[in-house]
Amino acid sequence: MKYAGILLAAALVLGASGLSYAQETIKGKVVSVDEATGKISIQISGTTGAGASMAPTQFKVQDGLVFNAVKPGDQVSITTENVNGVPTIKSLKKE
Repeated sequence: MKYAGILLAAALVLGASGLSYAQETIKGKVVSVDEATGKISIQISGTTGAGASMAPTQFKVQDGLVFNAVKPGDQVSITTENVNGVPTIKSLKKE
């Protein structure tokens, strides 16, 4: 019985660790703001060479008030997190 308890505890710890999401801070320029779909497209800064022509990346917005704070052309720093497999803006700061 003790062995089963240890296995259950280990399974719970391993399962809970899969719920955490890695955060990433990204700098770039707002390309488009689409409040209807809840997404913002950002051209990520710091790419050079072949990556410089990379298409803007779309991010889902967690807090709808972000749409009032930015417009295309703004330089921003965002903190993102994958929520259910979707890159999502957790915080945004204008540069």
